[in-house]
Amino acid sequence: MQEAGSLEDWVLRGGGLRFTQLLDALGEAITIRTPTNEIVFANQAALALFGVESLEKFRELTDRSQLGSYEISDEHGNPVTIEDLPSARVTQRGPVAPLLVRGVNRDTGLSRWWQLKSSPMEDVDGELIGVFTVIEDLTAIKTAEVRTRVLAESGRTLVSSLDYEQTLQNVTEVVVPALADWCAIDLIDENLVRERLVIAPPGDEHEAFAESLSWFRSDRVDHDLELGRVLRTGESVFSEKVTNEELARWSTSAEALRRLQEFDICSLLIVPMRVPSRTIGVMVFVSNASRGRLDSDDVETAEQLGRRAAVAVDNARLHARLADVAETLERSLLPDELPDVSGWDAASLYIPVSSELRIDVGGDFFELFMADGGAFVIIGDVEGKGVSAATLTALMRYGASFAARSKPQPAAILAQLDEGLRHHVREATCTALCARLEPDRLLFSSAGHPPALLVSPTGGVREVPEPGPLLGAFEDASWEQQEVPIAPGELVLLYTDGVTDTLGRGRLGRGRLRALLAEHGSLGPQGLLKQLELSLRENGRSGRWDDLAALALARHR
Repeated sequence: MQEAGSLEDWVLRGGGLRFTQLLDALGEAITIRTPTNEIVFANQAALALFGVESLEKFRELTDRSQLGSYEISDEHGNPVTIEDLPSARVTQRGPVAPLLVRGVNRDTGLSRWWQLKSSPMEDVDGELIGVFTVIEDLTAIKTAEVRTRVLAESGRTLVSSLDYEQTLQNVTEVVVPALADWCAIDLIDENLVRERLVIAPPGDEHEAFAESLSWFRSDRVDHDLELGRVLRTGESVFSEKVTNEELARWSTSAEALRRLQEFDICSLLIVPMRVPSRTIGVMVFVSNASRGRLDSDDVETAEQLGRRAAVAVDNARLHARLADVAETLERSLLPDELPDVSGWDAASLYIPVSSELRIDVGGDFFELFMADGGAFVIIGDVEGKGVSAATLTALMRYGASFAARSKPQPAAILAQLDEGLRHHVREATCTALCARLEPDRLLFSSAGHPPALLVSPTGGVREVPEPGPLLGAFEDASWEQQEVPIAPGELVLLYTDGVTDTLGRGRLGRGRLRALLAEHGSLGPQGLLKQLELSLRENGRSGRWDDLAALALARHR
């Protein structure tokens, strides 16, 4: 068997000089070990990853993990030892599967995801002389996957039952341990009386942890403490790296401080559960040192959970009063307030499917959101109605935002949504029109959706873009993009087919819609949609109409 010295000689001095230079130029961390697990080479990416400057320092790392200042666990949270690593198992011969691990830096609390792949190095006689390991950084992919899964699973949970206490309990079971190590949900009424609803994980020790925090010591909320600040401002409180001074301030006694210290808190986050009129409660998330810090993306995910949980609670309460399941679901899925986009004016119109007796949940949706430094808009119509359609519209809306972070192009966003729809438990299709807003143009991609209508300042109306295949319909579908210059003052209307299919006295077809745009396009987005709503209600006031959505955009003059 080849000794460490001879393998190292080959790697570093024999024919391996160009070999090591090539490995040093790669972005992935790479190590070479002997069959007895002695390190003979680590490229520059590996040294930087483990926080050391030389191979000698790398060799001094602890035998417990061989990964320096990182605590290592598998994707299920189980500790990983040196014997578990692929590099150790390669010596046993036979195929070795890659290992996905999560590392938490003991010093900073920051976490990373890596995939370890090890291959045997053999001499001309087939004898094992070393183990070649590639450490691929999958942090961006895995964290996005975890957050998307938390939002998707919690979204399904929030619409699965009208028993909001059980629903929120189920949400915390999704959150812990995927997003945090401890979670509490409290509802707070108009008189600032606090109702403890859920703590996860369950158990006396976790109840005791909650009682150790000063803002949980009373049934009434103190405006001067962290909970009161969240209620007063409607904004989250986030301590990314909790200090001993903060623990002392938060604790109710010396014994409570000891209990908090034993939990080894790393980060603490309190997000509001807010409905349009007020904050109805809070969600508290805590991570300990073994998990590592929460970051700004975790805050955004938690805030989305808080908003959606708040809507679910509010909807359940409305249902208890009105006994109308569909109406409460519709309220939970109303589009968010449109963000401000530099250089553009925007306005929206959403009217749910309705009759004289009730409001049902339809599949129309739209979203105007920011991602990767740009602004995006998506509008679409999911097949069907009811709870299943509501779940899919949530998937489309939030999925578009997450997809735009990694691939900020309309066609790529549609491709990502198509994949999610095709793998959904319920077979369904969806039309969608996605666009990226540039200072003087729009970049469009369409999935079988009615084309946008562009209105010039002189009243001319044209359609763009050409439609592509439906989402969820074909395995090998692809989508094109079309760049459309937009002149100052030119108006763009995106709409669902509910606009042109409105029932009642007459039908507001595409021809009537074009005529309305030509006449009122100069009013700007808000004024145009007011005129459109008047026409829709006039033409659909008798009988039942489909749900509908419209979004108007105009460049600043």
